[in-house]
Amino acid sequence: LGAQDGPHQDSYAAYASIARHYPGDPGVIAAMLLNYVRLQPGEALHLGAGVPHAYLDGLGVEIMANSDNVLRCGLTPKHVDVPELLRIVRFEATAPGVLRPEADPGGEEVYETPTDEFRLSRYDLGRAAAPSRPDARGPQILLCTAGTAVLRDATGAELTLARGQSAYVPAGEQVELTGDGTVFRATVAA
Repeated sequence: LGAQDGPHQDSYAAYASIARHYPGDPGVIAAMLLNYVRLQPGEALHLGAGVPHAYLDGLGVEIMANSDNVLRCGLTPKHVDVPELLRIVRFEATAPGVLRPEADPGGEEVYETPTDEFRLSRYDLGRAAAPSRPDARGPQILLCTAGTAVLRDATGAELTLARGQSAYVPAGEQVELTGDGTVFRATVAA
């Protein structure tokens, strides 16, 4: 089979694209050592500390724990600290675990992860039969990735979010979500 045929066709095309965008970058070879994963809309990956990863294209929402150790492996004109990278990276083969959200009765679809630092969930407001009311116990960031979302607070004040816009909601402030959009919610773990 040629590079254009068979089950690895997408990954070959991805590596060729990386090589065109970053000619001569050793990160192209490093990328070939990673698992190639094509996520479907709504799917996610949880990657622990020390696991190199690269985002190639499409829409992605990334959330990470508070950290001061973001290291670059390549595919960038920015500094790559090779000795620190070799010290931090976990060199072990693992299968990527694709996460699919689990719906709760309030219309929130939760991505269950093994971390205590954060919680990521999604609301598909166009499918909701009633306004969604996210739990207000902790601070939250609401990010609209499609359509529009209307946030209404307890006083009746409204804020409309379009695709790509976000809002910070302080702990204890209850909001109601309506509209036809998709909203990702980042908050602290329960």
